[in-house]
Amino acid sequence: MNFASLYFSPWIFSVIFSVFFNGKSEPEWNLTKEDEGIKIYTRYIEGSEIRAFKAVALMEGKLSEFVSVLKDVENFPELFDSNKLATILEQNDTIQWYYSVTAVPWPLKDRDGIYCFHFKQNYQNKIVTIKVVADPDRMPENDGIVRIRKAEGTWILEPMDINKVRVTLEMHGEPGGSIPDWIANMFVVDSPIKDFKNLRERIALDQYKNKKYDFLVEY
Repeated sequence: MNFASLYFSPWIFSVIFSVFFNGKSEPEWNLTKEDEGIKIYTRYIEGSEIRAFKAVALMEGKLSEFVSVLKDVENFPELFDSNKLATILEQNDTIQWYYSVTAVPWPLKDRDGIYCFHFKQNYQNKIVTIKVVADPDRMPENDGIVRIRKAEGTWILEPMDINKVRVTLEMHGEPGGSIPDWIANMFVVDSPIKDFKNLRERIALDQYKNKKYDFLVEY
C-alpha cells in the first residue's frame, strides 16, 4: 500500500502534506531513510499521530516534463503505487481538480478524495511550486469508501540547470477511518520512495516531452 498515493491517489495514504505556519517554532526534520539518492525526512505534527514527511531527490529532466507528469492525472495509477483510479474533474493551465481512489489492503476500506493542484512559478528563480489541498465536499461521498477530508502539501520543482531538477514534496496527512498509526507512519517513509522512483522513470517517456504551458518558463 502506498501511503503517499492515498492522498493523491494522489498520494492518498501518503498525505496531508505541507506545513502550517502559526507563529510557533516547528519540529526539525529528521532524516529517516535514503534510497538511490531519494531522502525521506519526517517530523511530528502537534495534535496528530501521523508524521509529516518530506521527500527530496535530484532528477534529470526539464521543468515542463515534471509539470506534464503531475498534470497527467489519468496516469496517476502508474505514478502512485496504490492509486487505482484518478479522474480529472476540472482544469485550466494552472489549476486542476481531480477525484482519486486508493486501494487499501483488506479488511481496511479503500480511500477516495478530491484534490486541487495549483501550479505557480517564480519567474526570478524559475522555481515551480504546486500547492495541493483536499476539497472533500466537492462530490458526495461513496458507500464503502472512506473519504479523505484532510490533505495539504506542496511540490517544489527547483531547476539546477537546463536538464536537472531538485524535486521536493512536503506532506502531512490524516487518512481517516480506523487505520493503525504505526501502519500509516510506516507508509509515510516507504511510499514516497516508491513514487519518486516511478517519477524518475516517467519523466523519460516521450509523451511528456516538448510540452508548453502559458505560466511556465524553462530554466
